[in-house]
Amino acid sequence: MPELPRCNREYAKKSYWEERFATEESFEWLASYKDVAPQLKKYLPACQSDPILVVGCGNSSFSYDLYSEGGYSNITSIDYSENVIAAMKEKYPDMEWVCADMTDLNESVFPTNSFACVIDKAAMDALMSEEEDVWCPAQKVVDSCRKMCAGISRILQSGGYHVHISFAQPHFRKKYLLGQHPASNLAPAQKFDENEDVCEFRWDLNHENIGGEHSVGCFHHFMYVMK
Repeated sequence: MPELPRCNREYAKKSYWEERFATEESFEWLASYKDVAPQLKKYLPACQSDPILVVGCGNSSFSYDLYSEGGYSNITSIDYSENVIAAMKEKYPDMEWVCADMTDLNESVFPTNSFACVIDKAAMDALMSEEEDVWCPAQKVVDSCRKMCAGISRILQSGGYHVHISFAQPHFRKKYLLGQHPASNLAPAQKFDENEDVCEFRWDLNHENIGGEHSVGCFHHFMYVMK
């Protein structure tokens, strides 16, 4: 096990990850590819050469397992840590690894409608380490999550899925994924029409327990699916 940070807030700092990834070879957050493969498969592209993006990939083998075991050949994985991207390029040279910030997916990073599926496994969870109060979260976290979702919505192809794997309870995480927290000048809400019922990211959201409705244990991990 890696040494835990002194404070959970460290998980939201790039400096923490750069230092950690300088020496750590691999760590799997929440669930492995095998854990989620049966549920994930129905949201992946029917054509295995269609483009898939994994955000906040870290040094997890998830992307490689999706490639080697799942058979998906066109996977791009991003992380804002230069150290981990360099390490993953060396470890898995046949795959695409890009140093990019998931909260700033602008046109210079990826064009609009670039991916048939975008996967986040515990990446947004790291941002939550600065949330402070789940009922009234810090605006900094709200802004980062809104920018992340807006970027993913832009690069996601029509009919594609954004799959979000997390330990967060639906009551709280849905507010981020649907843009229901108050916006700020730093991350203004997108407006498409006057219908307040339309999610600003223009997707519908469903969720399911990892392992299914009959999975054992008191605390579940969740798969949020947006289309």
